[in-house]
Amino acid sequence: METIKTFFINFEWDSFWMNVLVSFIFLIIGTIISVKLIPYFTLKLIHKKRRKFIFNKVSFLIQEFCDFLEGNPFVKPELKNESLVIYTSKKDLKNHQFIGLIRYNVLEEITLLEINLEIFQSFNILSPEDKLKKIEIENNKLILLRNKLETLLDLYALDISESILLEISDLCIKIRVFERKLKYNHTVDNLIEKGIMNRTAVFGVKELSEIYKLILTITKKLLELDFIDVEIENK
Repeated sequence: METIKTFFINFEWDSFWMNVLVSFIFLIIGTIISVKLIPYFTLKLIHKKRRKFIFNKVSFLIQEFCDFLEGNPFVKPELKNESLVIYTSKKDLKNHQFIGLIRYNVLEEITLLEINLEIFQSFNILSPEDKLKKIEIENNKLILLRNKLETLLDLYALDISESILLEISDLCIKIRVFERKLKYNHTVDNLIEKGIMNRTAVFGVKELSEIYKLILTITKKLLELDFIDVEIENK
């Protein structure tokens, strides 16, 4: 007992508590590094290594929208005074490449408004039967686009920003709803074929305009990504 008592009397408490304090400080610093910095730099390194794959996947997504917009029948000639030539960023020469072309400037807000107006005007001058034919042509094009987008989302979801991913998912849902609503146009087909009545209205024009608006909005957001360059060419 006397030995233990002597030990604690002569023990260097100042050094002991200093060591405890220093160890505690290093424990806090180590915890912060483990919880915050290591995951941050790990994710940054992974992102850097996957950068080429992200470029390729987003580029492929942009190409799908370019192909669809190339066949857009609701573009007035005056909107085609400017074309967009799309590349990956020149800042990254290693991955720099041509992506696609859009023959009208979807970056301008007026383009969206003009196309929306043209959709309604072009349908207003058609007979109900011609309206139905035209809207079903658009529906077939949208089904092809939806199928491609849903496949892309399944494969590339991790490499697309959450906001764009949600909008593309919303677009696919809107196209599915559009497909179903168009079925109402055929509920009176038997009566029309028998000559009992004529077609007087066609469902889906408003929904079609909303879908085109969303397509143009998503395309604009994709073109505004920091690793995408767009050159405007005047005709």
